[in-house]
Amino acid sequence: MNLLFFASDYEIGLSTLLTDQLIAIHALEKLSVYGIAGEKEQEPGLEDKLQSNDISIERIDGLDQHAHFIRLANTIADIIRKRDISVIHVQNNWQLALVSFVKYSSIKRRKLKIVYTLHGFRHNHPIKLHIARFVIGFALFLFADKIIYMSDYVKKNFVFLSYKMNKIYLGIDNSFFTKKNNEVQVSPIKMIFPAQFRSGKNQDIIIKAFGRYVKSTNDKNALLFLPGTGALKEDFEKLAEELLIEKQVVFPGFLSKNNVKELYESCNIGVISSNSETFGQSIVEPFVLGKCVLSTRVGVADDIIKNGINGFFFENEKDLFEILLDLNKNKDKIQKISETNFLQRNQFSWDTISKLYEQFILKI
Repeated sequence: MNLLFFASDYEIGLSTLLTDQLIAIHALEKLSVYGIAGEKEQEPGLEDKLQSNDISIERIDGLDQHAHFIRLANTIADIIRKRDISVIHVQNNWQLALVSFVKYSSIKRRKLKIVYTLHGFRHNHPIKLHIARFVIGFALFLFADKIIYMSDYVKKNFVFLSYKMNKIYLGIDNSFFTKKNNEVQVSPIKMIFPAQFRSGKNQDIIIKAFGRYVKSTNDKNALLFLPGTGALKEDFEKLAEELLIEKQVVFPGFLSKNNVKELYESCNIGVISSNSETFGQSIVEPFVLGKCVLSTRVGVADDIIKNGINGFFFENEKDLFEILLDLNKNKDKIQKISETNFLQRNQFSWDTISKLYEQFILKI
């Protein structure tokens, strides 16, 4: 079966995550996959990474901009014909519009199957959420043959499309699986939340809870790492100063994936304070590395975390503060939770996920 896989996203170009997924799919025996992407790259070296895995990819200028629809559709149609494509996997609404036009503009292409991964739907905005859910849902009802969702949270928002939906997690980079044994230093507490500083990520909740924890315990060795950039970063730096914990809250700025991984490995707790996530790599990455995970009930958290067994849920600053006090008094919980998560990590390896993906595609 020949599969055309869109490996880029709007204004980003060739995506780091989709590059890893394309490499994993390419290794499968029963699928012949061909990549397609815009001219940009999310980070340098992604196309070289594909080439080193003997994967050729079609680069189309302007694919990730909302313009030149007919030119792009004709280019995609040529690729479908040249590669004898039977299944197309798209990542966003623009790509869905393009391939749907290509499919229904020719009787010969009506047998093409379209797969769509639900990556996002304005879920952090209370008004745009409902509009986006309706527009995206209607388009998927009309044009998508199958829909991949990455967490039960997403399915609950599109329950009317359940008959088309299959849950397949996103994988985590292979470098996160190199450790054979999990050794966790349970003291002092070191927390990390890599995210953009924007509305809905709520780093202020973490900072305030951490400030209360430091004041209550006088734990001057505890650290909180908040990598990332964004409009609210300066506000949160000032907040840390106001709470007199500026020396214990570290703002490293933008970090590469490897640098984030190194920072994760130096910590013992991953903390996630988002209002909403469709998946949540910041939930899965510390989980895979065998860390204790503290999270709001967003994204994949509800799918994988059992409260008190392999992590903790919190709703607000008070909840998080009380969890930190408990972990300070019972550091063995950090060790036990870390060991539990490390043993469950393979469900997020690309090897595991690509095999599930293959079974899914072959049944279409």
